[in-house]
Order: sequence, then structure tokens, then C-alpha cells
Amino acid sequence: MPILPQNLTVSLVLYKTSQSFSPFYKALIKIMPPPYSSHHPPSAADDDGDAIVALHSDILQTHILTRLDGAALTSAASASSRFRRLSSEDQLWRRVCSTSWPSTTHPRVQQAISAFPSEHRSFFSDVFPVLDCRSLRCDLNRSSCSSTFELISAVDIHYKDKLLFSKVHSIETKTNWFLGSPFRVDLIDPKDSIPSPIRRTEKYEDWLGHLEENLTVSWIVIDPIKNRAANVSSRQAVKARWQWLSGDIEVEYTTVMGGDGRIGSAEEMVECAVVVSCGEKEEEKGMEMSVREVSMRMLDMEGKHLKGKESMEILGEAMERGKRIRGKKWEGKLRFREYEERRRLRKARKERTENALDMLCIFTGIAILFSFCSFFLFLFLST
Repeated sequence: MPILPQNLTVSLVLYKTSQSFSPFYKALIKIMPPPYSSHHPPSAADDDGDAIVALHSDILQTHILTRLDGAALTSAASASSRFRRLSSEDQLWRRVCSTSWPSTTHPRVQQAISAFPSEHRSFFSDVFPVLDCRSLRCDLNRSSCSSTFELISAVDIHYKDKLLFSKVHSIETKTNWFLGSPFRVDLIDPKDSIPSPIRRTEKYEDWLGHLEENLTVSWIVIDPIKNRAANVSSRQAVKARWQWLSGDIEVEYTTVMGGDGRIGSAEEMVECAVVVSCGEKEEEKGMEMSVREVSMRMLDMEGKHLKGKESMEILGEAMERGKRIRGKKWEGKLRFREYEERRRLRKARKERTENALDMLCIFTGIAILFSFCSFFLFLFLST
């Protein structure tokens, strides 16, 4: 292995000025020997103009690129043709994917990723950014079905950046039972539960907020036919609530998607809801929590479950044409609140319309009754 040069000042000068390349700059800072450190970054006055050019490719790949996360590695690939070539190594992207989503190491997921155009790099570009598909429109009444015969789910749950639960689940999407039944994917048998190291020592009100902030969920759906994927979870919870009937805590991660787009329709917009239910058991060190349910469902604006056929149409559009954007931490919750407000306004409009129809029916009935009474009174008086 070539020896790492004792001075990397030129590389830092060149890339420090690029705002989009700051992760690469930080990675170089980490491996720099004294006296160069984050407290003493090199200046443009240094005379090592060929340091980055002379730096061996093995050092770049082994000591620098392996320190970058997916977003920084993408920035590195756009720096120059040399870095684009070095950053295209699939092993780098495989490490990034397995670190971010441990479930992707499953053989079935690896088999699906191997068919993507650029394998793990293509998979990462599909999955990493926040999915925004609120503007998509689907024809849910068309008779043709999606060509996908299998939907693969790769799910990871983290608590304070520590892996809590990981599973890969596959379902057939061509059976009549699936197409005609309410869409719901369950990862844990109702009789089972997954123990966790989480201990509750706070009141329920404070604990719900704690879970919203520290429990993160990734639910990746993969289409092995079209070689597309998307993360349908909002990552950060949009809401947490206590179920008084079961005593469980439900934490919800929702992505709002476009439906049929018809104004006033129940499927105008839909929500892809990932729900994690946690139960509690009293222990010496506090209330021990266990994961009892991990599920995904598709709901319309009235809260009704969509069927498998409609759900696959919407998920297919989301994977293929959904926008991938760099969202902020709590942006998913803000979008969900906007969606709930839209649902509230729609419900209020529907109630006003129904009330108006009820009043119209009442007045119409009164008018008809008055007409009959007047008619019979006229006959009685005329005789």
C-alpha cells in the first residue's frame, strides 16, 4: 500500500472552496497528520499544488472515499473524472447501503440490487433522498395491472442510531386474493413480539415525544422487474399515540402520495402508513418495551384501506416517477399535517354538502306533504 503523504494542503485548498464538497474536505481533515487539523486548515499560500494529483488512487479509495457517507460520495463523484471513476466502485456503495440499511445485506435484496443499472449506486440514488410524490396522478380504474409479480420490503428500525429490528419480506402481487383484498403488509406475527433494550422511565406524555424523536424507521420497497426502489417511510415519526384498548404505543411514519387526482375523490391523495406498535412489561429497571407490530398499509382520505391493485399502481408510480429530494428532518411531519388539514377541510365540505342535502330532502318532503294536504282539503271542500 502506498504511503500517505505528509501534506495534503492543495487538495484541501481546491475542495474547501466548494460548498457542495465540504464532506470530502472534512474526510481529508480527519486523516491529515499534524500540524494540519480542523483547527489549522491549510491556506492558499501553501505550495503543494500537485498533492491531490500525486495522491495514489489506492489511498483515495482506502483512506478517504471509505470514510464518506452516500451524500458525500455522490459529491466526490462530481468533482472530476478521476473521482467519478474512483467513486463508481460498487464495493464503496455496497458498504454505504449496508451501513445505512442492514436489511440490504439479505441475499434476496442483493439479488434484486445486482440487476439495477449501476447496482448499489443506482439503488442508493432511488432510496436515500426523501420521496415526494404528492403531485403524481394514477388511473386507478384502468383494467391493466402492474407487471410486478413480487414486492420486496426491506425494513430497518433504529433507536438512537442503534439497530432494533431488521427484516426482509416478500409478497406475491398477482394473485386474485392480493389484488382484491385490503393492502396490508405485516412483518411480525401477532402472537410474537421482539424484545428491545428500550426502558421507559418517563411519563407517557413525555415518552411519546421521546419516541417520535429517537425511533426511526426505514421501509424500502423494491420492484425486481422494473429495477426500481423507494423508501416509503417518513423516517422520522409523524405522530405517536397510546392505544387505550390494547395499552400499546403506536408510532406512525407516513408518506403522502398522489392518488387519482380527482378533486373531492376519496382517492385524491393517499397515505402510505408505516406503523410500529410497542408493548410494555414491567421490569426492575423500568418498563421494558417490545416491538409487537410492524406493518404498512395504504389509506385513502376517508381512512379506508385501498385494495392491493390500487396500492400497487400507486407504489409503482412512486418508485418510477416520484421525486427524490433532500428533505429536512421534520419535513415529513409538516407534510403530514398539511395532509391532515386537507382531510379535515374535505370532511367539513362533505358534512356541509350532506347537511344541505338533508335540509333539501326535509323541505322537499314538507312541500310534498303540504301539496297532498292541500289537494285533499280542496277535494273535501269542493264536495
